[in-house]
Amino acid sequence: MREVCCIILAIYVVNVTCYQFSNTDVSIVKESQLKIRFTGHEDVSFVSVYIKQAGKKDRLYNLDTKKDDDTWEFVDTDANVKVGDVISYKTIIGRKNTVKKLNWKPVTLLPENTVAPLRSIRKVTVFRDDFNTFDRSHYKIEVDATGGGNGEFQAYTPEAANIYVKNGHLYIKPTFTVDHASFTASDLYNGQMDVKALWGVCTRSIHHGCLKSAYGDGQEILPPIMSGKIYTNAAIKYGRVNVRARIPRGDWLWPAIWLMPSKSVYGNWPRSGEIDVMEARGNVKMVSPNGVNHGITQIASTLNWGPDPRHSAGRLTHKTLQSTHGDWHRWHTYSLEWTEQHLICLVDDQVILQVNTPSEGFWKFGHFNGTNIWGDSLNAPFDQPFQLLLNVAVGGNKYFSDNLQYDTPKPWRNNSPHPMRDFWEKKSVWLPTWHGDNIALLVDYVEMIQY
Repeated sequence: MREVCCIILAIYVVNVTCYQFSNTDVSIVKESQLKIRFTGHEDVSFVSVYIKQAGKKDRLYNLDTKKDDDTWEFVDTDANVKVGDVISYKTIIGRKNTVKKLNWKPVTLLPENTVAPLRSIRKVTVFRDDFNTFDRSHYKIEVDATGGGNGEFQAYTPEAANIYVKNGHLYIKPTFTVDHASFTASDLYNGQMDVKALWGVCTRSIHHGCLKSAYGDGQEILPPIMSGKIYTNAAIKYGRVNVRARIPRGDWLWPAIWLMPSKSVYGNWPRSGEIDVMEARGNVKMVSPNGVNHGITQIASTLNWGPDPRHSAGRLTHKTLQSTHGDWHRWHTYSLEWTEQHLICLVDDQVILQVNTPSEGFWKFGHFNGTNIWGDSLNAPFDQPFQLLLNVAVGGNKYFSDNLQYDTPKPWRNNSPHPMRDFWEKKSVWLPTWHGDNIALLVDYVEMIQY
């Protein structure tokens, strides 16, 4: 650490578009110590920070140790700061001999992983459901067999077995297709799933979502799982979303609490954006070569955005959080705090992901070529009304890697010509991990507050 007359954050990066995005957190740890944390790009090689505080000597901190997750940190044990102190910091971003200085930013110091309350903002509760009953008129229920665009193994249904309320909680629970009155084991291998004939509506037709056929002759089968997915009719633009929920535990389960635009103003995914407040995998063990467990001990938050599916920049706005109490299969409150200045995903008010609106917009931050599809709006595509979604998916060809270590071998390969059949025919391996209501997403309440 060096001391000078102001605080500055200096960063050297390969890609100049990273100049548009700096995620700097300045907070209090251990009552009086000052922690400075910067999240940047993988090519950032050096970080420094200037801090100004009235009545104290200005300081410069050099954060010269880069962590594996592209963050730099420094803790000043002699800062003698307290909750409520106001400081200013400045960020400098550069590469080699090129330096870009960002504007000074004030911040009110709070304990680490808390979010400052918004003051002088009119708040209106647009929607709240405590699930004493389930009023389906408040929701759009997805009914199709598309596989969610990820080759997932479930069909989404309006069945009471998949979406229901009990004891003041909403249940979204996977079931077996062969347990439905309309299907036998033979139908799974040789029949059809006519979604509209079964449930009177089909909400999505892509990927044969309204009429699915088994290929027969030992090839792909019908979706072996039925599950639930709901959208709120209510939508908000800026505000806070809170969902108190218990996520499921069981192999190959994929629960999500997320938001999608109520109208795709900028075009199809990911042009109009996606906000994943919480995603998880239900497997107890899902360990990568670096020793990280990506199963039920981890939750993730992501913003998806970009000009087309091949150029989604979600990797730039993605964070994970490991549980400190075993796993996430307990009751927690998952939240989104959303303003023109930032999007913050939280669990029990602890930050999972914070994305500050880039100073020159998401288009330049993403380093996309061509015409900016979002125009002059800096926080587009996250400047439109979004709806809340809740669902439990199963399997698929993207979210469960072939290259991780599991408790038992993964039943299918992501490039298999018949992954659903492979999954189903190994149910004796994964079925023992599906215990009763533990495989359901339980929701105590949802609320959507407009700012």
